[in-house]
Amino acid sequence: MSTSNAKPRDTTRGRRRGFDEKQALEAAMDMFWEHGYEATSVSQLCAGIGINPPSLYAAFGSKAQLFIDVVDHYERTFWDPVWDAFDQEQQVVDAFSRFFNDYVDVISAPGAHLGCLVVHSAVSLEDRETDVARALAAIGDEGVRRIQGKLDFGIRDGQIPAGTDTLALAHAINILSEGLALRAHDGVPADMLRRQVAAGLRMIPEAE
Repeated sequence: MSTSNAKPRDTTRGRRRGFDEKQALEAAMDMFWEHGYEATSVSQLCAGIGINPPSLYAAFGSKAQLFIDVVDHYERTFWDPVWDAFDQEQQVVDAFSRFFNDYVDVISAPGAHLGCLVVHSAVSLEDRETDVARALAAIGDEGVRRIQGKLDFGIRDGQIPAGTDTLALAHAINILSEGLALRAHDGVPADMLRRQVAAGLRMIPEAE
């Protein structure tokens, strides 16, 4: 599950005059989404962004750091509003219902970017001992933490039965979100995804 936790580079590092960072990140995002992180070459990135390799390295430092910056941009653009609404909702069941309604909207939006960039990048990585792998894992871990926090609040507020294993439940909900992203990428329509959400959310117990 996505949540902003990537570590973008120090933006004070010099870059060529007139460099449009947002445009470059969105072009790179298209490349990474289409080919995956490991299969996307520096030459493809340069062609997509419209710069040469020295300019790319001067602006972003490395292909790995460019990807981490892309993920940070993606998270802030698509997922920060979803998490903000989730955090603000005080009724736990309503919070998760709203979250997954928004989640399905994002992963099934019309266009070429079905699914979730973070989920699909994570499952396609071959090397799990890299900065990229660690950045993606950290995003997932933070998502579980925020989900568990909402569930723990539900216990304290009397909405969820005391004794609920909130850590295990948070991981189960996270698995649901990742599965939905994979299914959306495969072309499963939004109405079917919402039916799967309705079934999955029954795992959240409510206090009597």
